[in-house]
Amino acid sequence: MSSGTVSEMVMKARVPGSGEITARLFKHLSPVTLSLVKRALPISGRINHYDSSFAYILTNVMTGEEKSRKEFKRGDVTFMPSGSMICIFLRDTRSYKPMNLLGSITTGLDILEKSKRGDTLEIQSIDAPN
Repeated sequence: MSSGTVSEMVMKARVPGSGEITARLFKHLSPVTLSLVKRALPISGRINHYDSSFAYILTNVMTGEEKSRKEFKRGDVTFMPSGSMICIFLRDTRSYKPMNLLGSITTGLDILEKSKRGDTLEIQSIDAPN
């Protein structure tokens, strides 16, 4: 993923009481999915963990597979259509479900790694970079 592309977006999120999280998202990876997620903002949900592979929150976004894949790297931000979930990978993983890649975390991955049951992730904005 290259920096400074026309399709680049910056996601700002936070875990209240723990800190800020930012990510670089790219429209060309999953344009329909990213557009729907952006329209649904702000999105807030309880953080769940699947094993130690990824953290996720449930959303109201409904969409299908789009350039989906099953191999992900630590820090990848994805959307899982079958569960309407935004997922953030905590380690390199092969998923059993296909997901739409959106981008990757640039700061704050450690906040999600330390998150506990009941913590909330608030995705506040997805905008063009400054």
